[in-house]
Amino acid sequence: MRTCPECCSQMPEEAQVCHACGRRVMGKACPDCDEISKPAARKCRYCGHDFARGERLQSIEPFKVTASLMPTFLLRGRFIPQEVHLSPEKIVIRTYGLFWLSHVDEEIPWEKIAGYHYRSGFFWDAIEIQTRGQNANQIGCLAKRNGRKVKEILERMKE
Repeated sequence: MRTCPECCSQMPEEAQVCHACGRRVMGKACPDCDEISKPAARKCRYCGHDFARGERLQSIEPFKVTASLMPTFLLRGRFIPQEVHLSPEKIVIRTYGLFWLSHVDEEIPWEKIAGYHYRSGFFWDAIEIQTRGQNANQIGCLAKRNGRKVKEILERMKE
């Protein structure tokens, strides 16, 4: 016999739900609200946390994409292309200043991404990432294969 953490009543060792108060005592703990859900649950029934999204985030292998030099010069008038760093925690868009003397890192946590627009050009692609309550961040002048790779990851996170 073991004790229910909610109502302190005795219950069998193999019980998943307390018979007295109805609280689930075995299963998957939510990282946001610490409530316990069924082991096969995809979302927390209390706060709506998406368990599957966390698993998809962990499957992202960190990689870096650099925009193409020629379109960066032709379209943006810059000699230093943007860089995009994707990791399980966030997306970082790095834009360099004059002669690499400075740079601006736009950090976008995966949780804040509300949507994106993918523009496929004839030679190069561009992606605009929209966040909740902030400005849209643009990644331009990407080679076709790099643009598709970033798009695939964003699409996977949207599911």
